[in-house]
Amino acid sequence: MTDPAEAVWPPPSPRRLPGRARRRTDVLREYEKFNAERRRRILPVLWPFFSPDPDQYFRWRVQLDCTCITELMTPGDQTPPSERQWHAPGDGEALPPGQLCCRHDDDGHAPYRKIAAWRDRREIAFPADPVEPPEWVDADVWALIRHDEPHTSAFWKATLDCGHVEDVVAPALEWKPDDGLRLVDTARVKEMTEEWERLCASDPTLQSEREREHTRRMLAAGWPMPRPEQLCYTCPHARRIVAYQRGGWLVPRGLKPQPESQVQPSRVTLERRLHRVEAEAEHLRVQLAERDEG
Repeated sequence: MTDPAEAVWPPPSPRRLPGRARRRTDVLREYEKFNAERRRRILPVLWPFFSPDPDQYFRWRVQLDCTCITELMTPGDQTPPSERQWHAPGDGEALPPGQLCCRHDDDGHAPYRKIAAWRDRREIAFPADPVEPPEWVDADVWALIRHDEPHTSAFWKATLDCGHVEDVVAPALEWKPDDGLRLVDTARVKEMTEEWERLCASDPTLQSEREREHTRRMLAAGWPMPRPEQLCYTCPHARRIVAYQRGGWLVPRGLKPQPESQVQPSRVTLERRLHRVEAEAEHLRVQLAERDEG
């Protein structure tokens, strides 16, 4: 089976996609509300870069390799969304060009990927660990790994060979990638290998096949730290854009985007407002009649 990280896929194609796009006025209204909130936190001089006007956006509908269809907007020009980089949900890292995250209940487990490049470093301070072990570890192991005092660890952002980014814990606070991987003594690696093989023989369900193969590779490499391969939690949800459909400019060329107050309300909205006003007027008439009677 071909590894998705190594596969060569055909380029996405422009075509008409099933279904219909959302109403442009609804999308415009949502963007204007979002942009107004965003601009309260940004200096006006930076608005063109981090908070563009709605007339700068072009709309698209895209189909992913999971068959899902979603809508996107691109700023500035009509470069296809498959040639752009998108971010994982929230404050996630940028994905490889042409990928989006789309979660499904049947998504597989995170695969191991090799580290391709090191990026930024940061330090995080942790309080002392509790005495009682958490549910995921037994008491004997917890006694060995528990920190009984506050400590600080260094984390590095690493780009994996699939193009996704994950956090990697450094083996020491002062460690840096130029220092290389730290290996365990050969004699100790031999002991660890024998202990691990005995455990696996006594309990075949101790590790999943994925974890078993990973442990075997790490022992053969001398138990390096940090691990040269890491779990990629993005891979199971990363989808390729396989087709796209143009949706037009969010604000058609030649039209100026109107403020929310100038957008004409629908007939249903006007009828609801009329009912509310009539009900309020009737309530006021009753109050006036009661006051006259008093």
